[in-house]
Amino acid sequence: MFLSGSGSSLSMGSFGAADIKKQSSDDYSVDSSAEFFTGQVALSMPEDKTSLSPLRCFLRENVIAFSATKEDIAVRTPTTFAVVEGQVGIGCVHCYKLPAKQRSNRAVCFPFSVARIYQSVADIQRFHLNECKMVPPEVREKFVAHQKASTKGSKGLATRQYWVSSAKKLGLADTKKGIRFIRDPGAPAEQPASLDVLAQVASDVNTASKPLVLPEDKPKIAEFLYVVMEQLQPCRFTEADRNKRRLKNMGSIGVECKHCAGKIDGRKFFWSSVNAVESNFVSVHTHMMECKFIPQELKDELAELKLLRKEQTSRLKVGSQKAFFNTVWERLHVNEEEQKKEAAAAIKSEETDEAQKPSAEEMTPIPSQPNYADAPVDRHAAALEMPNLNNSPIAPIASTKEEDLLGDAKNVCSI
Repeated sequence: MFLSGSGSSLSMGSFGAADIKKQSSDDYSVDSSAEFFTGQVALSMPEDKTSLSPLRCFLRENVIAFSATKEDIAVRTPTTFAVVEGQVGIGCVHCYKLPAKQRSNRAVCFPFSVARIYQSVADIQRFHLNECKMVPPEVREKFVAHQKASTKGSKGLATRQYWVSSAKKLGLADTKKGIRFIRDPGAPAEQPASLDVLAQVASDVNTASKPLVLPEDKPKIAEFLYVVMEQLQPCRFTEADRNKRRLKNMGSIGVECKHCAGKIDGRKFFWSSVNAVESNFVSVHTHMMECKFIPQELKDELAELKLLRKEQTSRLKVGSQKAFFNTVWERLHVNEEEQKKEAAAAIKSEETDEAQKPSAEEMTPIPSQPNYADAPVDRHAAALEMPNLNNSPIAPIASTKEEDLLGDAKNVCSI
């Protein structure tokens, strides 16, 4: 059996270190010689809230990944894909431990790859949660409320890619015999420094604080453009944005609506050039009028300012609008390369410091040796106290010159 919050190594012959074979950007598998673990772990993760809809976050909180036991295998109906001991299944957190006859339909699924976890959770949602007798009333009420409030899809954010990448973070991997834990599910997940973390840190610390427009810009541009640009803030491209913009590099800079930033429906814009900013600016205004997080008063103001835009623009110097977008572009990208180099240098320094930390053996104190340099001049007595490292007889010393005595003392210390 497995224990909650802990894992154990599964004995399946002679195992070595996990040999991960990269297959694509979406999945990987491990050799049969890899070391596997058993245990259980909640499927939900803190970053779910920024990448998935409330309904899917709720579902992930109510399912669990667990290792199959002999009892789980014995009660299963034979299928095309046989389940083996230690294989990871996805189950309802409220009843997966119950005997099979006491569970409702589809309480437990055994997807044959991490890419199928998404579908297994969907099956539990459709066929099990409404019938499960072990679901507490308050949880059932939340489930019903989330289903009523949920719209079809999550505007591209609830992609299967996220489910695959989050499964990898939990230590799940594909094998020839289904999904397995390739690290102890009870151990804290390692958080190595990565470009994804770098992008998040840059977004939180440096990026969002950059102003896109300044008070001195106001007389140089139509008020409509100024107010719309005020509603935007710089942002960084993260893993959650991967669904539609697969060619963007992690950490690429863009802009996002201040009002819905961090929400499941948050809107971001990643422009490739200053010309793209100007030509696609209408999509920013369209979002402003549709964003449910923007107050109606502001929407009304934007509608009025848009009517005045043509008249205000006609009174401005020719080329002022293009100059404004150039200024915004420069502010958005100023010192970007320097920040990337500094951040990369900081990560490299941290990795170097970690690599230079002494090991447990290196930190073990070495027994003190006699300081033969300060020993009495009696060379024969000092020689008898020396450790005979080569187990060879110590020849008698004939010379009694002072310089010879000092030379021998130095040789003793260097042994």
